[in-house]
Amino acid sequence: MGREHYGRLLRLAYLTLDDGDHPLSRARRAVAGAMRARRGGYPAMRARLVTILLTDPPTGRHRLHGLLFEPARTEPGPVRAALLEFPPHERLAYLLCRDGLTAPEVVAELNGHLAIRFEDVDRVIDAVDAQTGRDEAGQRAEIEAFEPDLVRLRPPVTVPPARRSSMVGVTVAGVVAAVLLAVTATALFRAEEGHGAPAVIGSRAWLTSSAPTVEEWPSQGGLLHDAGLLRRAADAWRGDRRDPPVGRVAVMYAGTVDGASLVVLRDSPGPRDMPSVAQYFERRRSRGVESVRKLGTDAGQLVMVGMTWRYLVPPWLLDVRVAVPSGRSPDWQPVAVRDGLTAPLPWNWFTPRCQNYLVFQMTSGMQTVTQLASNDPRSAAPRVWFRDPPDQGTSERGTSKQKTPEQEAKSAWAALNAVACAGAATLSESGDLRLGRLWSGELPDGGGRATLLTVDAASPSGAPGTSILISEDGRALSERGGTNSDHVSSGATSAAAVWWRSSRRWRLVAAAGPGVARLRSIGELGSHEDAADRRDGAPLLVVPGPRDGDAVRLPVVQVVAYEPDGDRTVITPR
Repeated sequence: MGREHYGRLLRLAYLTLDDGDHPLSRARRAVAGAMRARRGGYPAMRARLVTILLTDPPTGRHRLHGLLFEPARTEPGPVRAALLEFPPHERLAYLLCRDGLTAPEVVAELNGHLAIRFEDVDRVIDAVDAQTGRDEAGQRAEIEAFEPDLVRLRPPVTVPPARRSSMVGVTVAGVVAAVLLAVTATALFRAEEGHGAPAVIGSRAWLTSSAPTVEEWPSQGGLLHDAGLLRRAADAWRGDRRDPPVGRVAVMYAGTVDGASLVVLRDSPGPRDMPSVAQYFERRRSRGVESVRKLGTDAGQLVMVGMTWRYLVPPWLLDVRVAVPSGRSPDWQPVAVRDGLTAPLPWNWFTPRCQNYLVFQMTSGMQTVTQLASNDPRSAAPRVWFRDPPDQGTSERGTSKQKTPEQEAKSAWAALNAVACAGAATLSESGDLRLGRLWSGELPDGGGRATLLTVDAASPSGAPGTSILISEDGRALSERGGTNSDHVSSGATSAAAVWWRSSRRWRLVAAAGPGVARLRSIGELGSHEDAADRRDGAPLLVVPGPRDGDAVRLPVVQVVAYEPDGDRTVITPR
């Protein structure tokens, strides 16, 4: 029963495994396992074959097969050549489609073993279509014409009669040579197995640096001794078609998490690029790299582990505590860390809110480190710095530069709330963030107390910063505005401008640090100017705009920030 399906199953298995050593013998073993149960028709056998190919790829053991037989070598056709550029699981998705399944049926067939979406299946189909230039019927015809099981006996060696008498000694020598060759091949094979092993970083490596980075992050976890697991993880990442590693691959963590074997790896792209982190899982029915993320900085930062509600923490960050940024004030909760991995956080913290980010605070030496981390391992985990202008006392305009520690903590939390929850920044792709409070005071028209906040991201390099007007509890009072942050490096010479709508009318609000002598607005609202107050040291410019009901569009306005030495930059409210 089922012999009529053998060729069809073998073709599917061979084209999935069509690289590496002995794909034919590996495919035969997989098909034999799929047919062993002898129950169900072709769909059931194919489903069992898919499970074998994805969860327990068979290794080729029949090495003597090649001594007696050789494959009938043919040049790969366009379809087979195109498939060789994809990883095995994507080849399998394509072949299932060409075997008669629709994209949703392929996803249903594979979802029990790996995460795949309709778009992934369509992408592979479109790529093969583009590379081959053939329609579906032409591709299926090439696949069905391929016979991977076609082999031939190796031809015997023709020997002249005069030399046959000496062949006995040659045969003995040949046997000895074959034995030596087999031993040598085994030794080389074992050496090759160890060649792809990732680097393991010593536990004290980070102590040699005053400012350790991800390069010094020591390898941790209870499965560091499992050389096979580490090698499989490194090989799987190297075989990733979308995001392969660059340079040396090193282990950050290897351990058992929620019944799965986990290996977290990072690469070493060099000083001109940021490293990437890959997470490899081995579960009962699946294995492979489940996420790859490029770090926004090479400094040590938290890494979300899959969807386990846990994070990796470098050893130089201590006293970890966490809070949900949506609250009016932080409710800090201590987080236990063992062998570099945190205890799981409450799952109900990860409901869709505040861009799915949490606020972490840790200590590093005498410093407090603030970091925003997502529940998505593919998203950035930016560290947050506060870059405020120097203290300048208190002015009659209501601006207060000097604050108590309690006021500073409240102001910092409002800024974090604005970044995560009020849209002051897009966190998923940002590098480290620098937040600057340019101005705090009372808004006109009874608008209440507010802060003009600047937000600058470390990556991409040179990207313009943004600004936003926020309330004391972090609510956004304006859309994002413009800054000159991509032109200046000092918080003292920063300037920003936003449009704010009061209860009566639109107003242009612009402020700058004490290193700016004056601000001037030009454009459709005419020319307005505000110089730095002697007691304040920093200019503030508020220009009345159109009344709320009259504003079909906002006027075209620019703000010029003048420094004492004559330098100037132009800011455009967005």
